[in-house]
Amino acid sequence: MALFHPHRRSPFLRFWLPLVVALVRFASPLAAAEPRPALVSATGEARLELAAGRRIAVKLPQGAELEATATLDTGWLAAGTQPAAGAGARDLLLLTGDGATTSPLPSPPGRTGTLRQGPLPLVDDGRLAGIAWLEGDSRRSLGVRFAAWNGAGWDLPQVVAPPGPGSQLALTAARLADGSWLLAWSAFDGKDDEIVWTRGRSGSWSRPQRVAADNAVPDTTPALTAVPGGALLAWSRYDGNDYRVVTSRFQKGKWTRPETAAGAGTFYPTFETVGSGKPILLYRTADPQGWEALAVDTAGRPLRRAAVPAGSADSARTRPQVSETADGVTFRWPAVQGPGSERAAAWERKP
Repeated sequence: MALFHPHRRSPFLRFWLPLVVALVRFASPLAAAEPRPALVSATGEARLELAAGRRIAVKLPQGAELEATATLDTGWLAAGTQPAAGAGARDLLLLTGDGATTSPLPSPPGRTGTLRQGPLPLVDDGRLAGIAWLEGDSRRSLGVRFAAWNGAGWDLPQVVAPPGPGSQLALTAARLADGSWLLAWSAFDGKDDEIVWTRGRSGSWSRPQRVAADNAVPDTTPALTAVPGGALLAWSRYDGNDYRVVTSRFQKGKWTRPETAAGAGTFYPTFETVGSGKPILLYRTADPQGWEALAVDTAGRPLRRAAVPAGSADSARTRPQVSETADGVTFRWPAVQGPGSERAAAWERKP
């Protein structure tokens, strides 16, 4: 998913330039508890690597692209976009399979905008609960929508957030222990981007609001994960010189004050599933270019980190899969061929 679009007014270029130079495409984090299939290639004849390491090929319509995957109790699901009728129009593309066969799912009904993009499947214990996506007539006027899956088809879509003064993007979700959902994204408020959130339960969504107090710097690329007693949210915030990953905890219906979790030049955070079940934050680093895994406690406080520099252009651009070992982390790039496809790093204690 292309997370940033050239709609920013010139005063804000000084904020965006350090990050835009390093942007890559990545699959949005999904609200699933199990490792999701990896997108080895996302266009043409897309290739997916399933949890067991088996790779499958999926023929896509011309001009289509997959963006996100999820693990279902019946197999897997992949979501993306494809060309639709009308100049520059795109609709959602949803595919599901069991490793042997692949079948399309219908796109949610009620399309009103020229563009649909950024699909985010919401999966609860292997069951497809629904899908959130962005919809509007241009990338500067996208609103947030959601449709529940009833087991046989889509319920009528809901407008979670109407289009604002600029782009809304980078959807992320987590299911809480009480069965409700948190949905967060980055929204342009006319001056800069803020992280906003809503809570979905009993078939409706709360009014979107800011996670933190309004500020004058961009807050971008959020990621959510559920933890005992609530959820953790991570995103990249510009501090006037660099982007840094920050975290906030959702507890008793409120968000804590954001705390810095990683150093200068860190961005694109996601929460990754590892064998221990503990939260692992994965994000890109700018200097040196590479990736860092950060183990955090349920409040989001850093515990220890493991980092690897990018071994190639491919490993710098594509998000690795991570697995925890006895003394560190293994970073693996399914799309990278050869010896550089896997690298190990020891845990380093954080102060």
